Formats: sequence, C-alpha cells, structure tokens
Amino acid sequence: MIYETVIKDSTHDQLCNFLLEPIRKGHLQEKLCFALWHPSYSSNRLSALISECIMPREEEYSLHGNVSFESSYLVRAIQICHKKKAGLVFIHNHLTDGWQGMSKEDIIAERDKISPPAYSTRLPLVGLTLGTDEHWSARFWIKEEDNYKRNWCDKIRIVGKKMDVQYNKEKVKKPTQKEKLKRTISTWGDDCQNKLARLKVGIIGLGSVGNLVAESLVRMGIQNLTLIDGDRVETHNLDRLLYATEKDIGKYKVSLTKKHIKNNAVAEDFIVRIYNNYLQDEVSYKAALDCDILFSCVDRPLPKDILNNIAYVHYIPVIFGGIFIDNKKNNKLAQATWSTSVLSPGFHCLRCDNQYTTSEVVQEVDGSIDNPSYIQGQDGLNNQNVFPFSMNLASSMVLEMIRFVISEDWWSHVGKKTFYNFISKNIDVSSHKQCEDNCVVFSRAGIGNKYTQNFLIKTKIKDQSFISWIKERLKL
Repeated sequence: MIYETVIKDSTHDQLCNFLLEPIRKGHLQEKLCFALWHPSYSSNRLSALISECIMPREEEYSLHGNVSFESSYLVRAIQICHKKKAGLVFIHNHLTDGWQGMSKEDIIAERDKISPPAYSTRLPLVGLTLGTDEHWSARFWIKEEDNYKRNWCDKIRIVGKKMDVQYNKEKVKKPTQKEKLKRTISTWGDDCQNKLARLKVGIIGLGSVGNLVAESLVRMGIQNLTLIDGDRVETHNLDRLLYATEKDIGKYKVSLTKKHIKNNAVAEDFIVRIYNNYLQDEVSYKAALDCDILFSCVDRPLPKDILNNIAYVHYIPVIFGGIFIDNKKNNKLAQATWSTSVLSPGFHCLRCDNQYTTSEVVQEVDGSIDNPSYIQGQDGLNNQNVFPFSMNLASSMVLEMIRFVISEDWWSHVGKKTFYNFISKNIDVSSHKQCEDNCVVFSRAGIGNKYTQNFLIKTKIKDQSFISWIKERLKL
C-alpha cells in the first residue's frame, strides 16, 4: 500500500500562517495543532484528504521553545472527529527546512500518546511536520496487533488554485535525466522537470484529443501514465486519430496508443497502464483514483460527472477540454471554439459551468442517450471535429497542466477557463467563479470514500466485489 497526503491550498496557507508565525518574526519556536482527514482509497493507495483544522485555544497548549498540549485539546479534537466521521491529524513544525524526519520525542508523542486514542475514530493517526520553507513530511500510524507502525508517505500534494507536489526523496527518487530531454529541461529547469516527470497522470478518453495528449506527455518525460477508454477504432476515426490506419480498425484505442507511446517515450523508466473499459467500471474507477492529475478527453455526461466528483471529492485535479462546432444549413463552418479549464477546489465545477446536467447523466445511465431518435435531436452529440482542432485543444490542455503544476505566483489566469475562437482568432479568459450556493459537488469536497457509496447507487453498479471493496475500505 502506498500512503500519501493531500492538503487543500487554503488549509495549507492557514497552517503555515499559524505554525510559522514565530519563525517569521525571528523567534525559534515550534507550534502544533490538530486537523481532520478523510480517506481516499484507490486499488493501491491511501490518501489522507485534509481540509479542516482544529486550532488550539490559548489554555490548551504552551510554548517553551518546544511545544506541548493539554489532554483536553486532544479530547476535544477526537470528539470533533467522531462527530464528522473523520480521522485525526497531528501537526507540528520544525525549525529547519525540507522534508523533516522525527526525533525520539516526536515518535513517542505520535506512536504512544496520540495514536491509541486517535484509533477510536477507526482511522489511523496521520502525522504531519512542516519545515521553515513550507515543505511537509507525513506518515500514517497503522495499528498492528497492540503496536502502531509508522508508514511514511511517498508525497504530499497541495491542491486548489494551483498544485504543488512535495516528494519524499527516500521513497520517490528523482528521475534520471537523459540527453533526449536536454531541450525540455533547459526550458524550465531541473526542479520543474523533477516535479512534472514523477506525477502519475491519467487520460480518460483516447480519441483524437486524448491520443495527442498522451504523445505530448511522453515527449515531456512523464514517467507514469494511465490510459482509460473502452472504445475501439472505427472507420470514422481514421481522419483524426493519431497512429490509426485501416489495419487498426477493431483494436482498442488504449492498446493502439500504448504501442506507439512506448516507442516514443523519452523517460528512463516509463510505465504505461491501459484499461479497455469505461470510467464507470470498477477497475477503471480504481485506476483513476491512483492518479495525481487527470485529463478529461470525453464528451459524454456520465464520465464528465464522475470526473467532476473525483476532482472535488478526492482532490485529484482534472484538466478539462471541449470542442464546440456549429454548421450552417449548407454545411459551411459557422463557428468553432474550444476551451480548457481546471477542475479543482477553488474553481467552479463542471455542472455549475453548464457542461452537463443531471438529467443527461440519468439518460446515459438508463440507456436513452444512445437511442437513435434521441441522438438525432441533440446537436451536441454529433461529434464533428477535424484533426487541427484536436491538435490545438490537446496542446492547450497539456499547457494548462504545466501552468497548474509549476505556476509562479506572478503568473496570471492559472486554472481559469480559456476560450479559443477559430473564426475570430480571439482568446478569452473567464473571470473567477465559485460554485452555486446549492452545488452538491462543492458540498462533497474532500470527503473521499464517504461519497463512493452514493456513486455506486447513482451509476447502478451491480458488481458485488466492487461494493465489498468499498465497504472494507470504509470500515478500514
């Protein structure tokens, strides 16, 4: 099992301001606090989603160079965890920078004093340490018989209006830089390349856009790629599907893509995993939750809805792109626009952006969306497109991911929705929007697997092994 921690950016800022306040004023003083976490399980990864702090009251802790807390603070924190059905996080800072180890006193505090009462939540204690440079380290304390074993996290992801990834250098090694990547690295430097290359990236939909996204990523040196699509190559795909020829008709699109990108990948240790079924299927859904960031290259409402929820419920950002083409009655091109945006806490979701409706999701689940009479009445399902439009959208989506992951504070419009108009040659960036007040997706942010049971009901999944898998993880 791989262990990771995800922190919402506003929570990260709140914690840094509180814990590092004395240091920023020139005082060598440690501080501490508790927080809540919810589990996000994939097939091979447990992530602690942290979005709410439990700040200490003045009488609940004391500062003396080191820091200590009263038992009443721990009791209050655990009571809140029980009320909100969450796990407990213990957080403190150190007086040095970088990834932090643990002193003997730290280990005794977390393993022996906090883990036993914290386990009353039925979830393990998560420990976090903050360095002076705002770099985190994290670990899970897993109960084994009468003892608690420390399991270090591979990385910490900070997500919101941008994404920062902090790696455990002992568990996730820096990639070997090859001569093939010389020009790429010279563009943005070793630090950015090391951050990008080690991301686990997933692409949902390997049609004309997803195929090009995959090619772009492997040329950048991405080491770990997951491809999800249940479609096969058809004759009408040949005018815009990279790599495809008549000999490939009937093959799964993910298999076709894998064959070619393995030959084109420039990373030293490249891994590609393929899933030739749809996102709402058990195996594909688990695989998507294994990723750090996802690309939405789909045009149907159900996968849009699932990805929309993954982005907010599990804090896995999604790069979304879409193409709209309008024809005049004489089949002349009237309008062609494509747009990119980031689905992540801090931005409004797809449903609030009117990219799909609940009724459309229901119609796909019950099968009516595939009824020929229904399709004829829906202009948005005609799937018009040409290869140059797909190239532009794919490039824009990859660039949006780069901006989102390595963005500097002075960069503008990171993550915001961007429109490209082919006819007018205009590029427009939308103003920042929040979700609607009654948005159910926003209300689920950061609750992880607590939402998965609703997902099973909504998509009418009958697979008992998948249901058992979820229930076991909800029980932990």
